[in-house]
Amino acid sequence: MLSGEYAVLDGATAVVAAVDARATATVGAPPLADTPPEVSATWRLARERFPKLPSAPPRIDVSALRDPSGAQKLGLGSSAAAAAATAGLALAFAHGADALADGATREALFTLAFRGHAVIAPEGSGADVAAASLGGYIRFQPAPPGSQQLPTCAPLRAPAGLTTRVVWTGHAARTSDLVGQVKRFKARDPGPYAAHQRELADAAEAFATTFAAGSAAALLPLAARYHEAMRALGDAAGAPIVEEHLRAVADLAARCGGAAKPSGAGGGDVAIAFFCDEADAERFDARVADTGFETLRLTLGAPGPRVD
Repeated sequence: MLSGEYAVLDGATAVVAAVDARATATVGAPPLADTPPEVSATWRLARERFPKLPSAPPRIDVSALRDPSGAQKLGLGSSAAAAAATAGLALAFAHGADALADGATREALFTLAFRGHAVIAPEGSGADVAAASLGGYIRFQPAPPGSQQLPTCAPLRAPAGLTTRVVWTGHAARTSDLVGQVKRFKARDPGPYAAHQRELADAAEAFATTFAAGSAAALLPLAARYHEAMRALGDAAGAPIVEEHLRAVADLAARCGGAAKPSGAGGGDVAIAFFCDEADAERFDARVADTGFETLRLTLGAPGPRVD
């Protein structure tokens, strides 16, 4: 997530990017003892459409989306990636490996992964599924509440000169817990909640418009604005959205001439930092290493599912 956290749950625009850390789905291999529910659901939907698919769901490996020890998730959307890999495997099995390059097939892949992933995250926006299914950078617009429509996804091109870093805080967070706290805040204080959501939505729209316009320099203050809006929402809701690790990353980025914000629900996981000068990003890298955080070697805007 580059922008749109929390606001997207109320219909605001988000900007998301695929990364080159991949979930792998393998057909014909012995399934895991506990197949992830998003994989089972996506495969079940695929078999309704393609009855000749093997009955057993694929084996899923999401180790590339966890920390080196395998003990913690990194907050890169591993369940969304698992659903997208499962959908991609089903469509490649049904139509051939080259089919995934076709735009219509890729849209069908997103539909299948979105429906399957909704089994475990029915109240989520699906922005992470869009990134994993379609690849690249995406301007994501949720469907109207109660609608059976799919979200609208439009490809974006990263602004020239924009440099990004994704930083692992070393502290995993549970998105469902944080979202639950925010929803309780909404029920308890609907007026203040609405004010915070308006600020997030306005900042998200400005970020998406500026990103599409290709203005890298103008993105930095918008990223800082979104960070502050997330912090304010967390403070009001009593939720540690911008906790000490994420505050420290944002402070480091600002001191190096950039801006950083949580990428995702916050509470830990990863932050994303934006720079307009590679030298500033390199200074940031050195300071991140000194603080004990880890800059992940990730390429943003990576292609979506592929067949190896």
